[in-house]
Amino acid sequence: MPRHSKNNTASSVFTYHETKALDYGTKRQRLGRDSFRNYDACFMCLQTAREPMACSKGHIACMECMYESILQQKEAIKREEAAIEQKKLSKEEQKRIDDIEARKLLIDNFDKTQSSMLGTRQPFRSDKPDAAQETGSKRKRDAHDDDDELAKAREQLAADKARAAESKLKSSFWLPSVTPSAEVQTKDEAKDVPKQPQCHATKEVHPLSRKSLITVNFSKDSDGKSICKACLKGLSNSSKLCLMRPCGHVLCRHCVDLFVKKSKCCFVCDKKVKSKDIIDMTIEGTGFTSASSVALAEKFDLAFQ
Repeated sequence: MPRHSKNNTASSVFTYHETKALDYGTKRQRLGRDSFRNYDACFMCLQTAREPMACSKGHIACMECMYESILQQKEAIKREEAAIEQKKLSKEEQKRIDDIEARKLLIDNFDKTQSSMLGTRQPFRSDKPDAAQETGSKRKRDAHDDDDELAKAREQLAADKARAAESKLKSSFWLPSVTPSAEVQTKDEAKDVPKQPQCHATKEVHPLSRKSLITVNFSKDSDGKSICKACLKGLSNSSKLCLMRPCGHVLCRHCVDLFVKKSKCCFVCDKKVKSKDIIDMTIEGTGFTSASSVALAEKFDLAFQ
């Protein structure tokens, strides 16, 4: 074996050792049990939920975290609506300024025509005069004509400004007044603002409100561990859990199918429960089960140049 075989840099391809040493490309890793939060953990602070509450899709969070998220999202919605309103006002103001400049340009052009060196011009007379010319009355201007003239004046102003900025840009490109600006895209103007707070526990967001929150009641054993009150088994990430909307009690799915759906009432408090009131809780599974929607982590970096 040559002395410097491990330090060979003249090869056209990377060896396995060099590929592992480089930090680029797409890297994938299977998530293990330590990468998932517990079934009773808050999806915001990732700690065991204090006074747990759930949304309409069964996502658990602390009461404090849930209320704080709702309030922050409401404030953000108000700020976005105010920003959109300010954009509309500024756009209307700019349109008003453009109209004033266009009207001024029309007046200037009219004055130049009247004070030209060509002298007085003879009015054009057609062979077949219309009814207005026969009676001797003046032709009335239509509002549509004014709009067309204003539109042409705006186009002329925009062309003049672009021509002037282009001439200045060649000699004085560092001036802020002649810095080119990108046109506003239609998709940026028509950006939808959510009308109410949303739950971002998963990729599929859904509306969230204080009225739709459910207080979660876990049944505890003598050791303080959460159990299913029907089968007395301990709850974990590997078990399928269901939440009763009217009372907030949590049972495993097997006991729900066996007792709750048949009797139409909660097994713990005998409160009436309909089929639509049974919510499947979203729980992240372990690395050996398919309960989680995201069990594979990916990291992408640019290739080595």
